[in-house]
Amino acid sequence: MNLLQRRLQDPEVLVRLNAFFLSYFGWIAFGVLYGVIGRWSVDVTSEFLRLPLTSREFVVGLVEFTKSIPPLYSLFTVVYYLGFSGSIALIVAYLLIYKKDLKASDELFIRYLMAYAVAGAIYLAFHIYAPHIVYNLPGYNSSNTLLTRQEFVLPSLHNTIITINIVTLWRYRKELGGKLLILVNTLIPFATVFLGHHWVYDVLAGIALGALIAKVTDGRTTRIPETIYNLEIASLRKVTVVNFLLAVLVLIVAANPDRWLEIINGLLPGP
Repeated sequence: MNLLQRRLQDPEVLVRLNAFFLSYFGWIAFGVLYGVIGRWSVDVTSEFLRLPLTSREFVVGLVEFTKSIPPLYSLFTVVYYLGFSGSIALIVAYLLIYKKDLKASDELFIRYLMAYAVAGAIYLAFHIYAPHIVYNLPGYNSSNTLLTRQEFVLPSLHNTIITINIVTLWRYRKELGGKLLILVNTLIPFATVFLGHHWVYDVLAGIALGALIAKVTDGRTTRIPETIYNLEIASLRKVTVVNFLLAVLVLIVAANPDRWLEIINGLLPGP
């Protein structure tokens, strides 16, 4: 029986894995609902642009510099799109499935929940728009997707999550897997700025928020009701498979939401 099979027979792993799935789906649901509940959020973009390092010259200069070095541009592009959902999946797989570090997994789960809650509250109060939208940079998608909204900029949840990831992974910094994951997460802040997806202040705010959350949750664990552990392994595995397939479906749809909307409209009966 290989490692994955053993983990899928372990109720402690399965319960936590499904908790991560549900928290992720909750954030996606918040993003969808934001179109309604976020209507009172105050747009402070014009005031924000009075700060240094927000000029068109600065933003375009960084993007053009990155594009002038194709290997760097390709690396940052891959790292950026891996950044949110991908980094979450990799860290959970490493800590929970590969290492079976339940303590670190519990800390990570609590930290993710706090990051979603704090960032969501901020976005509901006020928002700004990303550099590529403000300056209408060519080649960028300005549409909202299932994974993000264009108002979700300050603080950068990308960078809040990667800070949480690095802090939680730090105990494994001497192991190859830990080193590689920390390296990838370290590149994400640079990718978000040099590709024009975030302002410098978004990154700094995201890192500060992630560090603060990690500090206040150090050593905390979740309390899982005993009744959940009493569920049959077969039932837990079925729920896990359903959640995994749903997560994959969300990622596929989010990659090209306009195309899927066209397909759905084509399947609906005409007037």
